[in-house]
Amino acid sequence: MTFRIDGAEVGEAIGIAMTVGGIVALLVVALLVYLVVRPPRRPRVEARREPEAIDGEEMLAVIERMERRLEVLERAVTAEARPQGNQLLEAGEAPETRRTK
Repeated sequence: MTFRIDGAEVGEAIGIAMTVGGIVALLVVALLVYLVVRPPRRPRVEARREPEAIDGEEMLAVIERMERRLEVLERAVTAEARPQGNQLLEAGEAPETRRTK
């Protein structure tokens, strides 16, 4: 029993394999893109948390902490806002100059 393989048949088989492979690759890429961009099926539980659900004591603690931080920030800004000028000239000393030859 002998098999004869014609070159045209091999070329035709390669063409069909390339077409089928391209279609399969396209479907796989489309599936991957769909899985990446699709919205989640279940909404996040944290996203549904209502503002009324926050405890009043927690809110007061947060407000007090923010007020303390604001006081510290106001002191820092006030200290920076004082005119500093050139401290050497205010002390009556001339700035040193160095010349090299």
